[in-house]
Amino acid sequence: MRIVLFLLTVFCLTGCYEPTPGCLDTRATNFDLDADEACPDCCTFPQLRVRFNNIWTYQDTAISLRLDTFFHDVNNNPFRLQRIRFYWSDLQLNLSDGTTLEITDSLDISIANGSDTSMIYVRDDYLLADIDRATRNITLASIETSGMLASLSTTFGIKEPVNSTVTTSVSTSHPLAPQSGQMNLGATAGYIFAKIEYFQDTTSIDTIPRVINIFGSDFLRELQLDLPTPTTFIEGFDPILVIENDVSRWFTGIDVRQADTIALKNQFVDNLTQSFTLLEVLAQ
Repeated sequence: MRIVLFLLTVFCLTGCYEPTPGCLDTRATNFDLDADEACPDCCTFPQLRVRFNNIWTYQDTAISLRLDTFFHDVNNNPFRLQRIRFYWSDLQLNLSDGTTLEITDSLDISIANGSDTSMIYVRDDYLLADIDRATRNITLASIETSGMLASLSTTFGIKEPVNSTVTTSVSTSHPLAPQSGQMNLGATAGYIFAKIEYFQDTTSIDTIPRVINIFGSDFLRELQLDLPTPTTFIEGFDPILVIENDVSRWFTGIDVRQADTIALKNQFVDNLTQSFTLLEVLAQ
């Protein structure tokens, strides 16, 4: 009789057990330590963030970038900054073991091809930086972080076919959408990779900034920013890449009153690729 009761009790306990579903991926922000059954497609992964610390270096002294001041070019001509914007794409995190991490979110966009358009499916790893203050924080898309970060690889500018995006085919909040101040020149020329706006004089009567638009495949550049010390990702938290941007380097050897030529744009691009330093990776 006791054996029968025991077996009935065990059967009841086994039959009444309800597993607790939840996210069992430790890389996810909603990893559930109490769950014992993986739920389908319920994991939420960290959002990659980039923090630009924008500085200006005078001789050996670096200060936070301020637009309410004036600077001097290579010929000691004073000028004032209005705004700088630029695109990065193809972001990739390189780990110390030789493997890489990429953004996992994707994007459907419409591509112009003459008078026709077609839809393509791409990784959503496009960043539009707006340098009009000392610090700028940008949230990108999902990335499944693990391992030890050694460096960041990215492209200055936007390659084809995405450079031919129909801007109205993406959401208004996306970097590839139409922007105030025009960051796209249409299907033929595509996106402006960098727009540099400054006043060539420091007087109050100079109210119309000079605008340098850099665009076209000749100005694409591949960048790799190495961390001073490889850093292990804290799984389940949003990684923040802290990047120092020394804007004074953009203007190294630049005569702000020089004519807007291909040579001037090449000089700007060569300068800006030397201006970025990956300082650290934080977790939030």
